[in-house]
Amino acid sequence: MNGAGMDVTWTLKSGMQWSDGSAITCDDMTATWKWIMDPANTGLAGGTVGWEDISGIDGGTGTTCVMHFSKVYEGYLYLVAPLLPGKYIQSIAVADAPTKLYPLDNLKSGVYDGPYIPTDAAADSQITTVSNSKWSTISGHAPLVDQMIWKYYADAATMLQGYKAGEYDIAQDLNDADIPSLAGIDQTEQVIHDSLTYELHAFNQKSLQTKFGADAATIVKAVKLATDREAIATGPLGGNVTVTNNFISPLTWYYKDEGGSTAADPAKATALLTAAGWTMGSDGYLAKNSTTLELQYCTTTRQVRQDTLKLVATQLKAIGIKADVTAAPSGDVFGGWNAVKDSTACNLEHGNFDVAEFAYVSPLDPLGGYLVYSTVGNPDTGAHDGQNVTRISIPALDDAYNAVKGSVDPTVVKAAMFKVQDIYVSDQNTYELPLYARKDVWLVKPRVHGFTGNPTTSAGPWNIGEWYVS
Repeated sequence: MNGAGMDVTWTLKSGMQWSDGSAITCDDMTATWKWIMDPANTGLAGGTVGWEDISGIDGGTGTTCVMHFSKVYEGYLYLVAPLLPGKYIQSIAVADAPTKLYPLDNLKSGVYDGPYIPTDAAADSQITTVSNSKWSTISGHAPLVDQMIWKYYADAATMLQGYKAGEYDIAQDLNDADIPSLAGIDQTEQVIHDSLTYELHAFNQKSLQTKFGADAATIVKAVKLATDREAIATGPLGGNVTVTNNFISPLTWYYKDEGGSTAADPAKATALLTAAGWTMGSDGYLAKNSTTLELQYCTTTRQVRQDTLKLVATQLKAIGIKADVTAAPSGDVFGGWNAVKDSTACNLEHGNFDVAEFAYVSPLDPLGGYLVYSTVGNPDTGAHDGQNVTRISIPALDDAYNAVKGSVDPTVVKAAMFKVQDIYVSDQNTYELPLYARKDVWLVKPRVHGFTGNPTTSAGPWNIGEWYVS
């Protein structure tokens, strides 16, 4: 600690190199900081939080780097993830980075770290990577496989067919919804873990308030009550998941068991809407002042999500709410502020939805939720950074996350996260409905060794340099 601020010393392993053979030093840390803070760098999912509190970095071409913070910042451990190659990122103007850094048509021009380096990409087909000989300075040995090819499939069903046909060795990006389709695949080839991921419905405060004014909060509460999550878990998910009331996983150190019922209550939902002046029309839908209670639901093209929203639309229709379901490509749904047109249907960053179904990961570091749930993460403002796609703004929630952000005392951080979870299960939460805790599913051919899986965002390939084949 240093007065109102703090100093963090990073000791880099000596002798480490980027893929081009240049040394990894404190200069790379300084370049990363300046690159992120460049005013031309807009639309960053992680924004400049934490980086903006750095007043300087000492160390130069050495490997002992002292990062000076003007104030305490809880998330320092995850801040430099990843460290960027200084000379390479400085060779391209920041404004041109989205198109000129690591171009898909010339992947070999990039500078990399990690065990594998991409060499070429075939759109919607595959990416070929080769072992990075420089990586041995980290692990003590070179990657154990010479080449890794990453194949793309249009959907999970096609991918599973490919696995059964022997087209590849490891299946990724599968989850609980795919478990019933694993029939015929040997149990020894299935790796299934509880995940830090949960499925959710996100409610866009901006669009709902534009449509329904002061009634927006009541409508969200009614929708949450009418959504039968138990029916979703036993229906489209085949009973392979557990309904949850919390967005924080029990696998984290700051989880609080909030309890509460997960059962739907459509009668209470109807009572709320009736009290707010919504009346049933001859078409079977509620209306008020000539406005029909109609919501646009968006999700990806993953079949289980489409099936879920079809079921939800039926549940809502029973109480007079009309739900229009749109399934859009993942690139449209999750495209960043600068990556897609502002009119892209169902895009989360630009807020082109009323309700959206997708998944989040409970972060190991509680500050991982800061730009998702605090006001500063609203992508409509400033440099369009952040992931607060619901546009939620609750002072008490901001205060709790700021308490997390401004302390490195685990006791203080845990208490603040308990307040965050208290708000989440209260009537103040008109921004999100957790559906169920998910499972991670991988398939691994017997000839592949060293694969363990991982519930974090590092996912299955976290130890890819240790994989080998027989």
